[in-house]
Amino acid sequence: MKNLAHYSAGYSDVDVSIVDYDKNIARHAWNCYRMTWRELQDVEYDVNDKRVREAIRNIIAFKALPMPREQALMTFRIENVSRVCLAQITRQRKAAFNVESQMPQPVGHNVIIPLNIWQDENLRKEAIELCEASQNFYNKLVDMGIPYQDARYMLIHGQTTSFVYVVDINTFCGSFGMRCENNLSDEINLVYRLCLHRMLEQLEEDYESGDIDELTYLFYKDILAGCDCQGAKQRKGMNTDKVFGNSFMRFNDANEEVTAATVNCTCDFKKSAWYAELMRMYDNEEFELLFPGEKEMIERWKAGIFNET
Repeated sequence: MKNLAHYSAGYSDVDVSIVDYDKNIARHAWNCYRMTWRELQDVEYDVNDKRVREAIRNIIAFKALPMPREQALMTFRIENVSRVCLAQITRQRKAAFNVESQMPQPVGHNVIIPLNIWQDENLRKEAIELCEASQNFYNKLVDMGIPYQDARYMLIHGQTTSFVYVVDINTFCGSFGMRCENNLSDEINLVYRLCLHRMLEQLEEDYESGDIDELTYLFYKDILAGCDCQGAKQRKGMNTDKVFGNSFMRFNDANEEVTAATVNCTCDFKKSAWYAELMRMYDNEEFELLFPGEKEMIERWKAGIFNET
């Protein structure tokens, strides 16, 4: 086999696009909602009807049963992520995935090297040597007739894959807070940010073109507007995991437990891949992927301030 390896400098090749979403969700939501009330059961969907508009507002605000929100499916195409990221995102309940197979054909040797490793010339060289050793052994096995599904065990976690991700808006928003916690997540953090950004872009485009009506536009936009990391509403750092604690310090510690986790954390967040990725986003002016307060957080880092907000 030829070794056509490609190495990604961090998450630079990760991409997300919208495959589809329910463009009639407001109509579907109304058809569910109206069955609750006998006097509304014969009222047809009308975007200008005050009763319909109030019902959609109530569904958005969780003042009505959540079932209509669970109908709002979004389908994302997620490309060039590592098998590490795949293992994380597929832990999610109430979502469906269709993943590129490594079984019926040989893999493309595409590997993500975390940016903090890539930026160190010596570490990058060692990382590539390790990847090449794994890839060469895989190729040797395949050339010997070992089935692809057996040879793949010799590949490393950074091997990339692509997949389709189908999720309802309730589940997506529920997972978003944890997955976009800087002190907990890195590659999957970026994936969720890209999903959110692409979805909001698609909504604007479809509303302007007339592909969706006003209530469907507001349904998705207003629910997705609440997506942020855990603790964002309270403006408090909530993470008690001892890898980083609340070291990224977008917000002040919520309590003594968070402070203790931060003081006694096991790793220096400034040596993490996600720290390097956030710095790159800032330097590349990808501010649309940053949450409120993160631009200022990174500017504090650049000024050498790491333990206060």
